[in-house]
Amino acid sequence: MFRLLHFIPIALATAVGLMPSWSMADDASANYFEKQIRPLLAKHCYRCHSERSKDPEAGLLLDSRMGWIEGGQTGASIIPGDPDASLLIRAVRYSDPELQMPPIKPLSVDEVAKLEHWVRIGAPGPIGIDLVPTEEPSDPSLGKSHWAFRPLRIDSPSMHPSNEWSGSSIDRLIAERLEKAGLHPVDDADPRDLLKRLYFQLIGLPPSPEEIQAFIDDTSSDALERTVDRLLASPRFGERWGRHWLDLARYADSNGLDENFLFREAWRYRNWVIARVNDDMPYDRFLLEQIAGDLLDYDSIEQRDQQRIAAGFLVIGPKVLLGNNERNQRMEVADEQMDTLGRAILGQTLGCARCHDHKFDPIPTADYYALAGIFASTRVMESRYMLGQQRLMERLVGLGSRGDIADDAYEAYWRGHPDLKEKKKRADAVLEVLRQDHCEELDALLQENAAGLAESVRDTRKSLDERISAQEAFIKTLAASLNSPPPIPPRAMIPADVDVPSDENIRLAGQFDRLGEVVPRGSLRVLMDDAPMEISSTESGRTALARWLTDESGRASQLVARVQANRVWYHLMGVGLVRTVDNFGRTGEQPSHPELLDYLAGQLIDSGWSVKALVRQIVLSRTFTLSSDFNQANDAIDPENRLLWRAHRRRLDPESFRDAMLTAAGQLDLTPMDSSVSYLGDQATAVGANKVRRRTDFPCRSIYLPVIRNDLPELFNVFDFADPHTTTGARSKTIVPTQGLFVLNDAMVMDASEATARRILAIAPKNDTDAKIDLMFERILNARPSNVETQAMRSFLIRTEESLCSENASDPEVRALAIACHALFASSRFQFLE
Repeated sequence: MFRLLHFIPIALATAVGLMPSWSMADDASANYFEKQIRPLLAKHCYRCHSERSKDPEAGLLLDSRMGWIEGGQTGASIIPGDPDASLLIRAVRYSDPELQMPPIKPLSVDEVAKLEHWVRIGAPGPIGIDLVPTEEPSDPSLGKSHWAFRPLRIDSPSMHPSNEWSGSSIDRLIAERLEKAGLHPVDDADPRDLLKRLYFQLIGLPPSPEEIQAFIDDTSSDALERTVDRLLASPRFGERWGRHWLDLARYADSNGLDENFLFREAWRYRNWVIARVNDDMPYDRFLLEQIAGDLLDYDSIEQRDQQRIAAGFLVIGPKVLLGNNERNQRMEVADEQMDTLGRAILGQTLGCARCHDHKFDPIPTADYYALAGIFASTRVMESRYMLGQQRLMERLVGLGSRGDIADDAYEAYWRGHPDLKEKKKRADAVLEVLRQDHCEELDALLQENAAGLAESVRDTRKSLDERISAQEAFIKTLAASLNSPPPIPPRAMIPADVDVPSDENIRLAGQFDRLGEVVPRGSLRVLMDDAPMEISSTESGRTALARWLTDESGRASQLVARVQANRVWYHLMGVGLVRTVDNFGRTGEQPSHPELLDYLAGQLIDSGWSVKALVRQIVLSRTFTLSSDFNQANDAIDPENRLLWRAHRRRLDPESFRDAMLTAAGQLDLTPMDSSVSYLGDQATAVGANKVRRRTDFPCRSIYLPVIRNDLPELFNVFDFADPHTTTGARSKTIVPTQGLFVLNDAMVMDASEATARRILAIAPKNDTDAKIDLMFERILNARPSNVETQAMRSFLIRTEESLCSENASDPEVRALAIACHALFASSRFQFLE
């Protein structure tokens, strides 16, 4: 491994783009505010500090971002990023006798910690909208008028002879908006940039130099279409796009939270997602199997098992395992499942209605508990023996025709394991007494330790040696059983309906033990057209819910289609038509192109819910193929590029970043992987006596790396990986110094740099420095160096190699080239897509 930090001259860094001249602001998500802070403010503060209070105390309003930033009579209540300097935090801490809020009863320690964290991350919240609407916000009837809940409006886009875009409907809808705004799209992307963009967006890997050259040389009219079809058919597509869904499904290989136990079988769900994305399973079926796969009919054991594995979607979330009342835990788990379903599938913040009618969206508390009845009637946990005691863990079910029998036998062995250990301990004591021939002690043991005796030991007619031999054989049998536990049978994380499904009571103030009226199981009335959902008294209602969500004749399916179409657009274009991809409610943003969003949602439904068909249509549009070139006149009108006059420049996600490095180094193993955590103990993190930590040195694609909650791979932590504790539709986008330092000093990056250098030297003509440079740029940047870059790199390689030779360093040629490769990996040209 060769360190880079002290070897890169500024001129070289500038030449290869290591020092970009621009920066990107942190995209502070409102997710934390909506889930944790807004309900807290509504409960404790809005009575005195909101527009509804008519005469807000001290002039302080906490129901809008402008209100908490400007503050009241005592000044700004929030200093974003600085909790200690924020008056609100000082007040809730009760540290100042003259400034204590709420005045009657202080907040809990947990609530204060949430507010401190919120201020520390910049006090994010909805901008430019009133947080407390004047109408009754939770009324489902009034809520039907909100744009996201209206029926799809799909009009044929008109032809405009004045613009050059006469191709797809997508382009015509984009062109209409551009023309009205007086904007002109930039030129098409360079073929190299376009192919690189296409490869990373569809399969998460760079094209090879040979693939780039073949694309450039292919002048046929359908060259792009054939390339797209080939990538869509690649098994790599499922690995790339499956990861997008796993972000939403809060996938992880461990539980996290208080007891970070291993989810040993989570990989089966991960691989199910990858396979179904590759198969282009219709999106409605994709959702049906994940919500109710364990309840569906099947034609074979294999089909049954695959559908059951799909339903692991409900099991795989984090759960508080210790010190939690069983009834409270049941509601907490249901809340987590509903929050995931709401954000991932409906783009709604359902959890906000747990304690009271939703303050902003048409979701009354009764609708929340109508859904809660469905999920509280679903079991996702079971009692299993682990770490010396019975614990409430994720529910596991055996796979295959005799899977239940094998799983029962495995669990029975470990339940009986403590007794077996005690039995052997007693047997050892009996053997010791036998060998010493202490008759009185032996008689006592014969009375006390019946379980630890071989049958022949009781027969006093036998000789002492015979009795000793019998006891030794007995102990040998016990030891063999102790040291040869049955192998873990094939099994998966699978939910099941409870024995007696039931409706749920509204919980007053969200407290599990304060019961209100009972609400029949059902769903959101704002999305119902006529009759309520029909749920059998013998079922949880998950099957009915899943079918209702995707019934093409219903209002719900149109919202589902809008949300999914927006996600596909976001992943391909870099920004969603609705930028708040997980929030289509009133606190989210409105679509920049509502007609286009409805058109894409309609296309998704009309194609039989084919995600691949929608991806294909978008990437074959001219909008997708635009360059990311800057245009001063356009920027003056539309600086955020909301109207898409150019492509959005975007950074590689950490998985693509790592996989591209290993590809350049020739080290990436494309073989699909099963479990990458099988070597870990029951506790997933290296705590206590467990010294084994998750590995990240597998040469597999990054989607197969362990995702241990609270212990992500360092690369993931540094480069804005999804938070596996919650649904993440849009990852954070930060550019901070720690990322540059990580790339300069990480062992994996240095190993990949050296491997890339050796690979180049193995194929480059000897003593041809320019050929090495060409190969390095093609393998790493998918580009050819300019004359200036070649000259700068040539000078650097020659000087560095000479310096290393003068120091009698080993392999100076390899080391010099490895440092140069490292510089390119660290450059913005490698890390960003044009």
